[in-house]
Amino acid sequence: MGTPNVAEAIEAIRALPTLPSMLTQILATAADPDASAVDLSRHIVSDQTLSAALLRLVNSAYYGMNRRIDSITRAIVLLGFFEVRNLTLAATTFTNFPANGSGFDRTQLWRHSLGAAIAAERLARASGREPEGAFVAGLLHDIGKVVLDVLYPDLFREASRLAHVNKTLVVEPERDLFSLDHATAGGMLAEHWQLPAMVVASIRHHHGGDGEEFDAPLTALAAMADFVVYEADLGESSNGRSPAFPEAAAQTLGITGEQWRSVAGHMRESHDRIDHFLGTLTGQTAE
Repeated sequence: MGTPNVAEAIEAIRALPTLPSMLTQILATAADPDASAVDLSRHIVSDQTLSAALLRLVNSAYYGMNRRIDSITRAIVLLGFFEVRNLTLAATTFTNFPANGSGFDRTQLWRHSLGAAIAAERLARASGREPEGAFVAGLLHDIGKVVLDVLYPDLFREASRLAHVNKTLVVEPERDLFSLDHATAGGMLAEHWQLPAMVVASIRHHHGGDGEEFDAPLTALAAMADFVVYEADLGESSNGRSPAFPEAAAQTLGITGEQWRSVAGHMRESHDRIDHFLGTLTGQTAE
């Protein structure tokens, strides 16, 4: 396929599948202050694959429950609405884009993304903020790389090759080859999925620009989380170098070097737990 223009790329992204209606219902129910655990479980149990993944996860070593949980309603009570919402979005995202044989290491990207999701929540708490939205922003910050790999696998492979040759972030060759970068593509997909505007903005602007984008705390968290997980050796394969320290994002969050280094240290020590978490979500970890 030849180099796409912006209009072609936008049309292709808008033609990608929307979020499953079941997940849309789960996200809406989790956000409803009047909804109960029974209301939320009713939507989850309608999808046997998702139900099985959540029960595997709540019974895994990651959560360390001292007795087996065999009810989705009980799992929701124990984990909480927002934790379950985060897990359903992760499980759906990881399975909604099967590998296409392009050679791009999707598993490594999901590992990086899951690490960024966990780091974003920890950074939010470290900076004295509520973590609402942080997990989703971290999880999906690089979803545009999957979009470009799905739509234009040969060009995305070339973008990654050029990034490694020139020791740059992959956004630079992406802009030349696609007329847009993965941050823009990811923001467009998030809009297509009708995710909240702040999440859309955090995906679209996590690489910044003139710095003003990082005035939004969720965008700043996505940028800091991306940086921190690279520092914790949870990077992924498309970039030719690690991202630079996002000074503007750190200033917005008011986070100190000691704080982000502490989060990076915790993430570095959490490699096995993240791998187990990811394996459980994707059904590849034996209990």
